[in-house]
Amino acid sequence: MYMKVEKHLLNDLKPLNQSEKVVDILDAMEELKFSHLPVVDDERLYLGVICEDDLLEVSNEDDILTKHLRLLKAYRISVEADMFEAIRVIGEGNLSLLPVVDAENHYRGYISTAELLQDVGRELTFKEPGGVLVLSIPVRDYQLTQIAQIVESEDAKVIGFHLSEDTEQEKLLVALKINQTDLDRIVKSFQRYNYNVVEVFHQSLFDDSLEDRYQSFMKYLNI
Repeated sequence: MYMKVEKHLLNDLKPLNQSEKVVDILDAMEELKFSHLPVVDDERLYLGVICEDDLLEVSNEDDILTKHLRLLKAYRISVEADMFEAIRVIGEGNLSLLPVVDAENHYRGYISTAELLQDVGRELTFKEPGGVLVLSIPVRDYQLTQIAQIVESEDAKVIGFHLSEDTEQEKLLVALKINQTDLDRIVKSFQRYNYNVVEVFHQSLFDDSLEDRYQSFMKYLNI
C-alpha cells in the first residue's frame, strides 16, 4: 500500500457549501452512500465534516447549514500525512470518509474508509499466511525489540503489528501478525517470559476451527 495520503486521494464528489439545506444534504448522503460529507466555504477553505446522525436531529429540514455550523466536526488530515495517521483519525471519528486538506486548509479531496479497508486487505501483511496473537503489556514494559526477539527465537518473524492503548489500565494491546500458522510454541515462549497473551488467532496443529477464529478476530478489530 502506498503510505502517503495523497496516493489514496479521491475527488469525485463536490464538497458541501454552508448555504445548502439540511434536506438536500440528507438526500445527497443517501445517494452517495456516505454518512459524512465535507463542508467548505466559498474559497474552498475546509470548515468541517457533517454527520448524518447530527443532521437527523435538526427539527426543520429546510434550514440551511449555516444555522447549524456547531454540528461540524473538525476531523481532517493533511495531504502530506501517512496512512497510519489516516486510519487513526478514521477510527477516532468512526468516519465513512476522511476529508484531506493542504497546508493552507484548502479542501483537496477525501479518503474513502471502505476503499481504504480494501487496500489494506490487499497488503502483503494481511495476505501472507500466518497467525495473530495479542499481548497485554504495561506501558512502561513495552519493548518491541524484545517482543521480536522472542518470536524470532522460535524461527518466526513479525510481519505486522498494531498498537492500541488501554488508558484506564495503563497498558498496551499489541496485536502481532506472525508468519506461522501454528503459534503454540510462540505463545508458550511469551508465557515463559511472563507476557500476558490475551488472544490467539491461528491454525493450531490441534485445532481445526480456523475459520471461526478468523471471524472472531475480525469482530475483535471491529471491521
